[in-house]
Amino acid sequence: MSKKRKAQVVVDSETGKVEYKPSLVKALNIVAVILALILLIVIYIPKKLWEEEEYYRNIGRKRMSILYEVEKYYHQMANRYETDPILAMKILTAVRDSTLADSDFYGKQEIKLPEGKFSLDVVRNFYQIFDTTFALSYEKKDTVVDTSYKVIKWNTELFAFDTIWVNSSRINDVMKDSLFRALLDTEITSRVATQKIFRPFKLDSHLAYNPLINKQFQILVDSEGITIKDPMKKYKEMRYLVFAFKDTNYGYIKNGEKSWEKR
Repeated sequence: MSKKRKAQVVVDSETGKVEYKPSLVKALNIVAVILALILLIVIYIPKKLWEEEEYYRNIGRKRMSILYEVEKYYHQMANRYETDPILAMKILTAVRDSTLADSDFYGKQEIKLPEGKFSLDVVRNFYQIFDTTFALSYEKKDTVVDTSYKVIKWNTELFAFDTIWVNSSRINDVMKDSLFRALLDTEITSRVATQKIFRPFKLDSHLAYNPLINKQFQILVDSEGITIKDPMKKYKEMRYLVFAFKDTNYGYIKNGEKSWEKR
């Protein structure tokens, strides 16, 4: 003889009030928690994947922009483009280091590398262009104390004494001058000086590669100029069994014009 399952919901015949058995309440709570977790997963994981896709896309396009700048400066000095982006970066880095070490390193020069010798028309003080183009900068503020001196000097043109203010860097020379007569006053002032500092930046070989598929960006040169092209067609990687991390081609840069900025 089979036993009848007890009802999970009881309705009071007098008041009409619905009462749930504890086992049913527990089951409903479990179902609610499961649904909340599913909802959280469905919203959170795709959002994180979209953010990751955007992160890698920005890295890839930043690398392409750097390669274009490298090719642009190399072309200015060599009058041609270099289809090997790693070699172009090595040459540009050598030029940067040479101009920093020697202020006379400009004009017709030769760069010697293990890959060979390269004749270039080097831009004067190229290291400054290199740093402002590639390096990240930050502002450094310092408090500078200035000391000014009020002195009397004989003016030979007017045949009279002049009263002038001289800063601390010149006071010794002024006092040695035969026209100097007396030191009248001293004034000390302070000011905040802002200086732009560039963090060291290295043109490393990893910049020549797509960050997802690790294939080298294509350098295409023709009669119309130069194009930096992403080799990736599409990318897909399964995540958490049912979700996918995917991306498509990052685009190209043709003669400085970026495809992803076109409307």
